[in-house]
This record gives sequence, C-alpha cells and structure tokens, in this order.
Amino acid sequence: MASAVQAKSLKSIRLSPGKRSANTVSRLGGRPNLPRDIPWPVRENGQPLSFIAQLDLSALPQVRNLPLPKLGFLFFFYDVAEMPWGFDPKDKGCSQVIYVPSPLSEGGLRASHRDLDEEARFKGLALAAAVETTLPGINSGILRDFEATEKEFEAYMGLIDAAGPVHRVGGHADEIQGSLCLEAQLVSKGIYCGDGKGYADGRKRGLDSGSADWLLLLQVGSEERAGMMWGDMGRIYFMIHKDDLRNRNFGNVWLILQCG
Repeated sequence: MASAVQAKSLKSIRLSPGKRSANTVSRLGGRPNLPRDIPWPVRENGQPLSFIAQLDLSALPQVRNLPLPKLGFLFFFYDVAEMPWGFDPKDKGCSQVIYVPSPLSEGGLRASHRDLDEEARFKGLALAAAVETTLPGINSGILRDFEATEKEFEAYMGLIDAAGPVHRVGGHADEIQGSLCLEAQLVSKGIYCGDGKGYADGRKRGLDSGSADWLLLLQVGSEERAGMMWGDMGRIYFMIHKDDLRNRNFGNVWLILQCG
C-alpha cells in the first residue's frame, strides 16, 4: 500500500503567509496590482468580486503536474458577498481568474471597486512558496482499493488531515467534504451537485470519468490574519481543467467552497 500511495503522491506549492504587504509579489488580499486597462471583475448582476490573491508566476517553483506559465501574474477573485458553494451550475461567474502574461514590476496598486463592501476587502499578506509532497485524499478511493483496516484508516487520516489555514497551488487538495475534481466535472457540465441525485446522474451519463482531468489551481484556507473566513474554518478551491490550463484559458476555472 505504501508504494501505491507514493506513486499517487503529487508535488504541490505550499504558500505560507508572512508579513503585511502591498508589494508586487505573490500575496493574499490587499489591493491587486491588476493593470488599470482590465475591468474589475463583477457578476452578471453587477456585484463586484473580492480580490483573493495574486501569484507572481516567475517566483513560483515549477511542479510537473501543474504546468503553469513561467512568467506573468494570476489574479483570483470571488463573490464574498454571496459566498456561493459552487455546486450549482448557476454559480458560474461567482469567481474569476485573470492571467496577465507581462511582468508587473512597475504596476501600481489598483483601487477596489467602489461598490465593494468594506468587509469584503482583505488585508494583504505576502506569500512565500515552497514545494511540498501531497498524498491522495480519502475520496481517491485508495484506502478502499486496499481494504484498509480501521487502524490503517486512522493512521492515514493523521497524515493527510491538514490543521489550520492551508494555502497551496497544485497537488492533491486538502478536501473537507467530497471529491473536488468530481464536483467540478459534473457542475461544469450543468449538473446540480447539491444532493446525491446529481452524482447518480453523472455516473449514469458516464461523466464521472472526466474528473481525472481536473486540477487544483489554488486552495485558500480561512486566514484570520487577512480577514478571510470561509464558513466554519473552510477553504475555497479554484479548479481548472487540464485542457484549459494547457491552452492558458483561465476563464473556465470553477470555484468550490467546502467547510466542516
């Protein structure tokens, strides 16, 4: 079993928050260095999205399972006012990821949208990046495949149960409830995943096999220092299809929120 777990482990980029910062670096919250010619993201009803994070791709380590562009920035936004869970196809548009391929060394801070409530604006924290190995979660079926005993199950949970806020790029997500890849696959195909009927429908239509094509782009935990709280100490996950990543199409990223 140990060799099978090792074979399915994935490299991830662990993001550790540091000091308060407004610099043009990878960070959570604050005001983005988003170029002024790019409109601030809003939903179809006019609700502005909150700025969650920006990643300086030139400063991130490379991990094979998530071939990000080597230059430029990624900007992440989410509708904090409504805080959709992402299990409803109607949630499309509740988040947005913007890729800027050019360097932003001279980019200034962008003022938040004037209609964005103060509680939907977060404190800026610089992020340090380091490579970390992640193990497949219990939703991968690896424990079921090897008919793990209760003792083995508890031991494995001790290895993968992440405590505190965990922010990462790529690798296996720290899931709280169910399979993120499966949910992203089904809901992006128009299937409501708020109950078991959607998952059964997805299996019936043969869509669940496509879950292997979804990757974790960014995971952001509840970070009190930044003022971020996703439900009851939950996490938000930006999921991307491998074809969209290969084509540098970040317009179809799907956001999922999970909490205990």
